[in-house]
Amino acid sequence: MKNVLDIYLKENGTNRTQLAEKTNISEKALAKTSKRDPEDYSADIVVAISQEIGATPGEILDRMLVIRDSDMLYHATNFEEFKQKVDEQEDEFILEGDFYDFVKNIKASTLSERETIGFNYGSNGWGDFAAFALRRVKNSMSNEKESKNLQQKISKLYNIKILNKKESLFRLRQLDY
Repeated sequence: MKNVLDIYLKENGTNRTQLAEKTNISEKALAKTSKRDPEDYSADIVVAISQEIGATPGEILDRMLVIRDSDMLYHATNFEEFKQKVDEQEDEFILEGDFYDFVKNIKASTLSERETIGFNYGSNGWGDFAAFALRRVKNSMSNEKESKNLQQKISKLYNIKILNKKESLFRLRQLDY
């Protein structure tokens, strides 16, 4: 499900962390809420958003339902937002900014589904395990460990479509089956 809460908060110049700091709602509760349909949000969450944004709860829910029913996606514009979306396994999102070389590098190092199936078939299923082990050893020797682990996670979880030099679409592989 699309993360309507994060899209709405970003649209209004804030995020879950800032909302949690200014209200009595924990970041964990907001993270849990962000995975649900806006119609299922608790009244406390909607009222807290209302107080922070300055809109009525009805206006907030109406806008969230419009976002839910539209093609709008979350636009991650910095590395922290990007990492958060990958860690939370967001269904689809757009990475926006000067990340072209980073994305191109990930895309170039990722095998297509057909290549992966052939590799696994040819190695009796041990190919994935061997590749995983080799990447872990290589990453443990690297100075850029966090970046390499993130790249590995992305290449395993997401199909990437480079839209232009400033935008790339990330979509969970499991959604394409």
